[in-house]
Amino acid sequence: MKILSLSNYYPEHTGGIEFVALNLVKHWRRHHQVRWMACEDRQHPHDCAADDVPLPALNFAESKLGFPYPIPIGHSFFKIFKQVKDCDVIHIHDCLYLANLFAFMASRSYDKPLLVTQHVALVPYPQGHKNVIQKIAYQVIGKCVLKNAECVVFISERVKEWFENFVPFHDKPTLIPNGVDREIFYPANSAEREISRTRLGFSSDDFVLLFVGRFTQKKGLDIVYEIAKARPNFRWVMIGRDDLDPRQWNLSNVQVISPQAQAILRKYYISADLLVLPSEGEGFPLAIQESLSCGLPTAVPKEIADYAPEAPFVQIDLNSLPMLLQTLDNAFTHREQLLHLRDEAAEYAKRWDWASVADQYELLFTKLISAR
Repeated sequence: MKILSLSNYYPEHTGGIEFVALNLVKHWRRHHQVRWMACEDRQHPHDCAADDVPLPALNFAESKLGFPYPIPIGHSFFKIFKQVKDCDVIHIHDCLYLANLFAFMASRSYDKPLLVTQHVALVPYPQGHKNVIQKIAYQVIGKCVLKNAECVVFISERVKEWFENFVPFHDKPTLIPNGVDREIFYPANSAEREISRTRLGFSSDDFVLLFVGRFTQKKGLDIVYEIAKARPNFRWVMIGRDDLDPRQWNLSNVQVISPQAQAILRKYYISADLLVLPSEGEGFPLAIQESLSCGLPTAVPKEIADYAPEAPFVQIDLNSLPMLLQTLDNAFTHREQLLHLRDEAAEYAKRWDWASVADQYELLFTKLISAR
């Protein structure tokens, strides 16, 4: 079949949705013709495969306003309509991105089945006007796209429940959690872990806290700063980039590394003692699934833990820095408990696999095409 897939950016932009799109496209291309369209970040150009169709775009919303919303320019509108006309089924990641809205309009014009994967619900920002704009956008634009799409997939029950409150879906939504590449992310034995820690410059006494994600306020960078300042004996490794730069903290216990390929990320997951993600309002980040798959215990707030209530998380309280520090102090003092959590984390993560996820989507595509 001819599949057209659209994401907000390509993986060089290093966001969670981009890597979800990458893994799905990689699996689908084994058996189908897949065109992958996304906006190209000029600062991080995409290394194109033969069937990738980059869209030139402006990125000022992220650089100036603090939220990732690329604006396609040039002939992007016509490129999208052409690809929609030539495909059998369209798959878009999230309902509000402008390129996806063009694809939605084109799907109605050419009577092509549309599948939407909705990753997140309302993302809280400290600026009240952003929350108001976002809520109106979902209530008007998002509702229009989701209720008219032939199929809607949610990655978590919580996001699904939020939209079910106001969207009359064309058909019953489907729940398909994101997967993990089991060939890349898998646990290490004690010998491999010690070798990896040594190569990365960690001693046996180092308590290594890992952060993987964009350096933005909603990812909890201010909280990481407070922890790092209050506990100089904790060694932080921070992998990512964005408008906030932890190098400017001038803290000797914070090491900043640029975004890494997924295959390289594993050595940090198996070497760290704890992944810490004090995020708010972003669903269930892919880094958590990768971390647990590598057997790395993960500290998250209740909001994220509720997406996977049975997962062996270390739960942190973002509303109380003293309580958060106490939780991390306990983890530091009782590191043997973290070692026990490594086995539990790896066992729990076995349920996530991209091959199975991609197969579920293919069945949905086949059903949509047959209905046409």
